[in-house]
Amino acid sequence: MVAAKDWVAEAEAILRASSARVLRDVPLRARTSLGVGGPAPLFLAAGHAEELAQAMRRFTEAGVPFDFLGAGSNLLVADEGPSFVVISTEALDAGPEIVQETVRVGAGYSVPKLVKRVAAAGLSGIEFAEGIPGSVGGCVRMNAGWHEGTFGQAVASFTTISGQGTIEEVQAGPRTFEYRTSPGAGDRLVAGATLRLAPDDPEHVRDRMRAYHDHRVATQPTGARNAGCIFKNPPGEHAGRLIDRSGLKGLAAGRAVVSDIHANFIINQGGATFRDVASLIDKVREAVSRATGITLETEVIVWR
Repeated sequence: MVAAKDWVAEAEAILRASSARVLRDVPLRARTSLGVGGPAPLFLAAGHAEELAQAMRRFTEAGVPFDFLGAGSNLLVADEGPSFVVISTEALDAGPEIVQETVRVGAGYSVPKLVKRVAAAGLSGIEFAEGIPGSVGGCVRMNAGWHEGTFGQAVASFTTISGQGTIEEVQAGPRTFEYRTSPGAGDRLVAGATLRLAPDDPEHVRDRMRAYHDHRVATQPTGARNAGCIFKNPPGEHAGRLIDRSGLKGLAAGRAVVSDIHANFIINQGGATFRDVASLIDKVREAVSRATGITLETEVIVWR
């Protein structure tokens, strides 16, 4: 890997030959649902997989570090910003192409918008995701889910780009998706996905969406800045329930606080820092471990 002081210059030299959009010192607090995070030294977005593949291959050959950003809905970024190039999928936002029960869509496309589009087309299978503020690529990589639904259940295949610049279509199988992760995607960028859904009456689909929405609003702090569930559910348990039983609702560190509505959410009350949130995560994990003997594993992704 290129030395820390040199990788920005090396990346800039590589990107001078790229037609992709390149921004400098992009504040990531404005691009994360939690509203925390310092600037990305270099921010790369491209509307074509081939452009990203070429840049990623050259970064890898030069030892330039990089990572991928979707909608930033489950991300905690250090106040100093990340120490790598941020590759955004926001420009890979091709809207859904619907052919009978098959839907092809870009990685940067909004999941709530997708749910509405397929519902209007009379397709069922992702109603549970109506309130997940993520992008398609992020939901594939994280196998995002809520209650009994997971995104991977609807995925037939997805396009990936490896660090070596190889573009590949991955066919989903029994081991492609696991709880809140996709071994099938691994450390590759997801550029697009093909979903296989089921035909249904549009009004029936919308009824289920409304039911999910109403339940989500009643049980989650939907009006506050947050990163979704902070911890994964341990086998046979619910992280939020363990945190609540440990008496941690309302626990605060600086401007970050455990939600009174759902204990597995940390709220940015305005001006929360990375240190506030990270400190609160540690306090919650330690308290739950003392009270229950269970060590919680974070679901939120941390960038330093």
